[in-house]
Amino acid sequence: MRTTKKLTLSSIMVALGAVLMALGAMVEVLDLSVCALASLIMVFIYLEVGSPYTWLTWLATSLITFIIFPGKTVWLNYLLLFGVYPLLKAYIEKLPKPLWLLIKLAYANAVIWAMFFLMELIFGLPFFEKDIFWLKAVLYVVMNVAFLAYDLFITMSVRVYFGKIRPKIASMLK
Repeated sequence: MRTTKKLTLSSIMVALGAVLMALGAMVEVLDLSVCALASLIMVFIYLEVGSPYTWLTWLATSLITFIIFPGKTVWLNYLLLFGVYPLLKAYIEKLPKPLWLLIKLAYANAVIWAMFFLMELIFGLPFFEKDIFWLKAVLYVVMNVAFLAYDLFITMSVRVYFGKIRPKIASMLK
């Protein structure tokens, strides 16, 4: 694929990602779901265009969403987890298989703690209050389970893409 086509495809995907993220910012209930869907854009760009463009697409989508909706957390979720994880997943899965789960969970937990601290620091949402700490511990476990489900979602999406979608659009991507 020529450089012009790679850049054009990446730019279109940034615009699509920004539109999805705007939907998530406007409808609060959809913010995490939209971030997960927008991360499929990163998977597509990584598979079809290559690594340098994928990193730029992730960064541009995050920055545009931040500029448009600075007071919402959708850009932060995308920047720290949903946008970058498909890229990291591709690199992690090049390592020996027994390390995959350990590295993925270590990354997920680092991001979860970073989000807790940032939410408290930036938005003043307290996380470490003792009166409902047990509820927050349950939330932490649920977030880890949801992360594993998200990892499976990406894996299954790649399989569907290669099995059903890519053969139909392969001629357009040459």
